[in-house]
Amino acid sequence: MQGSFEPPLVINCVRSDSGSHTLIQESGVFALSFLEAGQKEIAAQFFKPQRLVADKFENVESYLGEETGCPIVKDALGYVECKVVGTVAHGDHTVFVGEVIGAGLHREGEILDLASTGWNYGG
Repeated sequence: MQGSFEPPLVINCVRSDSGSHTLIQESGVFALSFLEAGQKEIAAQFFKPQRLVADKFENVESYLGEETGCPIVKDALGYVECKVVGTVAHGDHTVFVGEVIGAGLHREGEILDLASTGWNYGG
């Protein structure tokens, strides 16, 4: 979600025991790809615990972002690349505050949101 207009900040909440958490913590960067409505099957790859899916990008075409080197979903509507500028760790998640250092738009479309998937977020 958006955290600030100036500087441009986004908030990324990540489960503390996930592989993604370790990668973000160690690298200090992350990227978020914005999927299109109708791309629920791609989102499902990233919604599953990593222990069930060894490589979440295995069946998803991606490329590495120029600013962060993080994977970006090629068929996404667009993306942001961020450097971590703050964290808040409470409960079973860490809130990573990321300053947007790169962004791109692949195409126009309606964004996939949690409500349209019919899923409930369970961490």
